Amino acid sequence: MKNLKKSALFLCLFAFVNMFAQCVEQVEFEVMDKDIPAEELTYEYLLAHKVFLREKPSVRSKKVTLLDIGTKMVLWEKSMYSKEIDGINSHWYRVTTGNETGWVWGGMIAQKSFGSIADNQVKFVYGYESSAKNEAGVTETKYQLRAFKNGQQLDKMVLDSLAAIPVHIENHGSLGLFNVEDVITVDLADADTGYQVGKSYVFWNNGRFLKVASLIDYADTNYLKTESFVFPSDMQGVKSTILLKTTITKNIKTLDDALAQNNVEFITTSYVWNGSKLTKKEEVSEIKDDAVVSIDF
Repeated sequence: MKNLKKSALFLCLFAFVNMFAQCVEQVEFEVMDKDIPAEELTYEYLLAHKVFLREKPSVRSKKVTLLDIGTKMVLWEKSMYSKEIDGINSHWYRVTTGNETGWVWGGMIAQKSFGSIADNQVKFVYGYESSAKNEAGVTETKYQLRAFKNGQQLDKMVLDSLAAIPVHIENHGSLGLFNVEDVITVDLADADTGYQVGKSYVFWNNGRFLKVASLIDYADTNYLKTESFVFPSDMQGVKSTILLKTTITKNIKTLDDALAQNNVEFITTSYVWNGSKLTKKEEVSEIKDDAVVSIDF
């Protein structure tokens, strides 16, 4: 959680700022004090693959060496001025990695890094991909999730923010699925309030990412729908079966209405994961990539 707390990206999200504000596109890290003991140093990891370490904080500066994805580094100093690349704004950082010292632009440093539970040699890094306005003038921010092993990139997935912005990312292991190595969830927050409104699910298996689904809550003046997956490990169930639990509350006028049993409907739908896609057990219908899973009434 150290990276999560340090990154200005996540501090801005938890401060419930609007997604269009400048700080959402700002990547910033703390730097280490030169007198800090070695055992108390905090390390960051390279988000991008094949990045030049430079003598000075500039893309025109002399190249020191070429860094692989996941390179472990300590940040000692921040440049006076920031630089914007692909809509992402960040300072340069003077870093040490091994016996080398030089400067790396902060947008190339991961906001979050964690490992595969199935294979401790596989690591994941997560951060911004780009941010730009579309034809309608709305800012669209994309995020990247990469996997690497021994300094070599295995796969990369780009995630958009859908109707919400990603906040916290976590690896849960296989959750009892026999044909999935790691289940990764991304908590989604409302762009205006910052409140969590759902989750995106990404499976890692056989060296690649698979976007399974995004479950986003829906609410209006008299209707509320929430959805969640229940995995085999949660219910001692069949290793290939995932349950989609949908709760619908109708006719909400007061708090008593929301709590009334006759206003609440529970729906459980069984899905099977076959290693590449999620299908309904009854209808064998596929949940498309990047789709928001929902039930029609």
